[in-house]
Amino acid sequence: MVNMKNMRSKYGVMSGLVLGLMLNASASYAFTVDKIEVEGSQRIGFETINSYLPITIGQDIDEKLVQQSIQQLYKTGFFKDVSLYQREPGILVVKVIERPSVAEIKIDGNSLIETDDFMEALNSLGIKKGRIYNQVELDRVVVDLKRRYQNQGYYAAEVKFITEQLPRNRVSLKIEVEEGEPATIGAINLVGNETYSDDRLKSLLLLSESPVFGSADKYSKPKLQADIETLKSYYMDRGFAEFNIRSSQVSLSTDKTKVFITINMTEGVQYTVDDISYTGDTRISQEELGKLQKTKVGDLFSRSDVISTMNAIRDRLSEEGYAYAEVKPDTELNKEAKTVSLKFDITPKDRVYVRRIEVEGNTRTRDYVIRREMRQLESAPYSLAQVRRSTTRLNRLGYFTKVDIDTKRVSADQVDLVVKVEEQSTGSFTAGVGYSQIDGVSFNVGVSERNFIGSGNQLDFKVSTSAARKSADIGMTNPYFTPDGVSFGGGFYLSEIDAEQLGVSDYTTNNYGIRFTVGYPLSEYSRINYGLKFDDQTLVCSDNFIVCKDYVAEKGDNSTSAVLSLSWSYDTKNSYYFPSKGQRFSLSGEVTAPISSDVSFYKLFMDEKWYYPLSENLTMKLKLGLAYGNGLGNYTSLPFYENFYAGGISSVRGYESNSLGAHYDLAADGSDRPIGGAAKVVSTVALVMPMPFIDDSSNMRLSLFYDAGNVFTDINAIEVAELRSSAGVGLSWITPVGPLSFSIANPISYTKDDKLQAFQFNLGIPL
Repeated sequence: MVNMKNMRSKYGVMSGLVLGLMLNASASYAFTVDKIEVEGSQRIGFETINSYLPITIGQDIDEKLVQQSIQQLYKTGFFKDVSLYQREPGILVVKVIERPSVAEIKIDGNSLIETDDFMEALNSLGIKKGRIYNQVELDRVVVDLKRRYQNQGYYAAEVKFITEQLPRNRVSLKIEVEEGEPATIGAINLVGNETYSDDRLKSLLLLSESPVFGSADKYSKPKLQADIETLKSYYMDRGFAEFNIRSSQVSLSTDKTKVFITINMTEGVQYTVDDISYTGDTRISQEELGKLQKTKVGDLFSRSDVISTMNAIRDRLSEEGYAYAEVKPDTELNKEAKTVSLKFDITPKDRVYVRRIEVEGNTRTRDYVIRREMRQLESAPYSLAQVRRSTTRLNRLGYFTKVDIDTKRVSADQVDLVVKVEEQSTGSFTAGVGYSQIDGVSFNVGVSERNFIGSGNQLDFKVSTSAARKSADIGMTNPYFTPDGVSFGGGFYLSEIDAEQLGVSDYTTNNYGIRFTVGYPLSEYSRINYGLKFDDQTLVCSDNFIVCKDYVAEKGDNSTSAVLSLSWSYDTKNSYYFPSKGQRFSLSGEVTAPISSDVSFYKLFMDEKWYYPLSENLTMKLKLGLAYGNGLGNYTSLPFYENFYAGGISSVRGYESNSLGAHYDLAADGSDRPIGGAAKVVSTVALVMPMPFIDDSSNMRLSLFYDAGNVFTDINAIEVAELRSSAGVGLSWITPVGPLSFSIANPISYTKDDKLQAFQFNLGIPL
């Protein structure tokens, strides 16, 4: 056998470093391995190294096997030098020099990319603390990081790695970033457009060479790609069926701070639609197909209308259970007549049934609470309309920040529905001190939970005290008291309300009683509710309030009544807190029948809220509220303490709470408080949008509003000229303790006697 010691042959060189893959064996000599030893390893254990060796104990070793062993160890990337030699007969020694490990990573100079995002990007590329240091990998990382900057328009960005040797074969990496200035748009050149001017087309683009505000627009590759698609859509929706973007070029100035964009296009001619036909197994009548189509014979050809027609047909077929129906459009151009024939080939495929409905993400809400809102049922034919309706119903619960229903195909005719929800706070526990503009300082403890222990039941328990209100209330409502959606609720309450502290009038009411409610669903969108309440009330007048004292002298200060209520509501909103589409309309009334007195009266209410999406992030909201009350039997008017009031953040913003309408005469009545009225009108027109400049504003909405309203002594006294109005900005924020609303309003139509209040806030009711 040959002594392999001191005989080495170099295996390879990379990046200027001698990798030192040494061999000291001859092709004509070999020996049998009795033992394998490792020298030079610090972090890499013997078992790890041995697992990469193609050599085993008892095996005869030769030059080819040594070369193979060296290659295998080198490919691991753990070592910068590997050599094999024979120490004693039968003992093979594997000598390695490990690559250093990364001890720390420092980043300096980055502002566009946050440090956390920077570290995440490095981790995805295999560069992080504890990993093996590899210069080749670092070169690849530099290229990738520069590409990330370039995608955001920073072509002059430079990324450098500085390494510092540390004890115990470690290195410290410092990344120095020079972001430089972003490349801005020097010019956008459009070539080939004849029908539409440069100015008209450029006004459609996200990129701009002449921005309205600020400095020049920054270049962004994703924006350019979006702009190219915008141009295609613009032309192809106006009859240019042969429109084509031939090419787009982007060039940089010498200093890499200016980008010059050239878009070459071919317009072609405009085509009109001369025929629309449907082929295949349509499954629905030609008449219904005609109603679904978004374009008509004689219209200019529009790609968007063709796509909308395809989607409408697919959606309609999905309602019949054909979840994977195919609708393929075909266009035949008559270049001489400049017309296009549209043909839609329809293939319903197999009818699809829902095998199972799976629920994911509900950490608190029980499965059955979610399943009972589903309108798409298991074992039933799949219907996209029912799936969408199920999504809307789940969103309207207010239990979840997000609801998605995904379709998972399991066979040719079966799918599973996966309902994915993200829980949010549905109530609050309060215990502490608070302050509001109406009540002043308050102390309270209580629980308000719309999804009690995940059951879908609503629990309210609250004890509170403030300068104006002292109350205790406990109640429970089960929205599914029966499986078909009949609700039942009940509760007990007692309260003391000081109207003087509320700015309403100079009296106090002490009430206690019990209540019951029953609700019946009339349809998918409407329901009717019945209520019965037994109430005992004691009226306490202030010393100077003559109106109150005269009433007590005539009717007494205590009364027991039965209050009967009836309401009907129609609700198509697509969300609980921040709907963007739909409406909620309700009519309700209540009659107070005396048990221990002769005071009987009724109240009627009408409320309408209508939401219309103007765009993806902009919603128009219209609100109208009407209320009217009057006496019954021998009592010919509404009791003064039951009057309606207006003004404040919940009705007409910009005016003090409950301050609108006529006031008592201090000399004649002993009070100058608002009288209120037997009739009330309040309305709002608002534009609602997510909070700008915030990445996730799903729990916040900003609104620009116009409010108008007032209270009147009687329905015959309502006059448009007497309505008070205001305009301003509102903010609603769904916090862990409940909805929080702010508004800043400027009164518009008001008199010198009105009490104004620009800034207002409220906890508990979203705007």
